[in-house]
Amino acid sequence: MSAFVRVGRIVFLIAACCGAAFAGVRSSQSASMPESNGNSGSGAQLVSNSKPGDFSVPQLDALATDLLARSKDALPSGRPNSSSSMSAGEISSKWNELQSRIHADETAVAACRSDPIACSQAARRFLSIVDLGRKHEGRVRLGWLNRAVNMAIRPVSDWSQYGLADFWASPLETLNSEAGDCEDYAIVKYVALRELGILPDDLRLIIVQDDRRETGHAVVAVRSEQRWLILDNRTMAILNAEDVQHYYRPLFALDQQGTHIIATAALDQITDQ
Repeated sequence: MSAFVRVGRIVFLIAACCGAAFAGVRSSQSASMPESNGNSGSGAQLVSNSKPGDFSVPQLDALATDLLARSKDALPSGRPNSSSSMSAGEISSKWNELQSRIHADETAVAACRSDPIACSQAARRFLSIVDLGRKHEGRVRLGWLNRAVNMAIRPVSDWSQYGLADFWASPLETLNSEAGDCEDYAIVKYVALRELGILPDDLRLIIVQDDRRETGHAVVAVRSEQRWLILDNRTMAILNAEDVQHYYRPLFALDQQGTHIIATAALDQITDQ
């Protein structure tokens, strides 16, 4: 199957990507705690009950280069074929439509900071996650935030919650219901990290193909200390992108600039410069 047949499938696969993906993690949450700042210099991770290698996320630049190499025949003149363009268009449409709801959430959160009495419960939950992150720095901060979001949301399919095959909820929508699927976890983390001041060039929401499960999936990539780290609702661990290399293949990178097809976008827009 060509790389772009897989791209064409991603919109449909992602709808079923995460319903049960986090169930095993939630059963062991109490045993998963972030390491102290004292270990951050050596790449501190959250303690995880998962076995090494259970979650594999290739380094974004290496994987994008590999995907590009395997897609040469499918991409004459460096342009995606029509099926890829349709898939990219649908992803881009979802991401662009979401931005207005994210902006409304950010306005509500700002008002909540000014007048706590007027806060919704969802805004309070979001602020508690962000404020927890502010107490830490670097990789440990990412670990606490990843764990807090993973614990705040229970895995529920979009069919069960919204009666739709695929719906991308805003952070406050997700935290209001306390339920969502993989992209909902990722969106909360993405916006919380933006609230914490992560620079736009250092933050991506990545749509990947999980070849092991034959599903789409969504994670957040954050550049910290010149390396990309992955926040995933399937594990409490913060993953070094270069350490795990077998299952996830990035297809789309979403950020404040819009949607990028990783196989064709300039690599310096979505990976290390």
